[in-house]
Amino acid sequence: MKPRPAHTLTAFACAVAATVALGTASYASPPGDRHLPKVVAAWQTAWNGTEPGALGALFTSSGSYTDQAIGVSFTGRQEISGWKARTDALIDNVRVTVRAAHRDGDHITIEAVYSGHLKGAPKPFAVPLATLLDLDGPRIAHDQDFYSLNAVLAQSGLPADWTPPAP
Repeated sequence: MKPRPAHTLTAFACAVAATVALGTASYASPPGDRHLPKVVAAWQTAWNGTEPGALGALFTSSGSYTDQAIGVSFTGRQEISGWKARTDALIDNVRVTVRAAHRDGDHITIEAVYSGHLKGAPKPFAVPLATLLDLDGPRIAHDQDFYSLNAVLAQSGLPADWTPPAP
């Protein structure tokens, strides 16, 4: 499945609008998993779990994951699993709490809260997250996550130029 430029631009605009609409102060109650597409419920469970391979297993063999806030991309199940392992090593109690998911064919837009406690930071964080998923059958072909790195650092009590330690 190839991304369509017009669709990608529209989806990006929707993701940005969802992130802005979510704000940073309060959040509605999350829907029960029965209201989420199966792949979204599995994606949330994988992010909230402790087995990095569970996240990678949701992707096609050539699937890609992009963290837009940090500007990194990973391709393939092994690299995506490695990113989850690195995230778990840097953030205690990392969680993704889905608030809503909207499906249009093979495209899903997720509104969520990304939270945790950066190791060594004085305080935990909880920021709005917008995710765009493109599916290939039951698996994720492309995942793009959008959140404010500045908000993560500010809520954590870290300076804006903070960078994580090398692995």
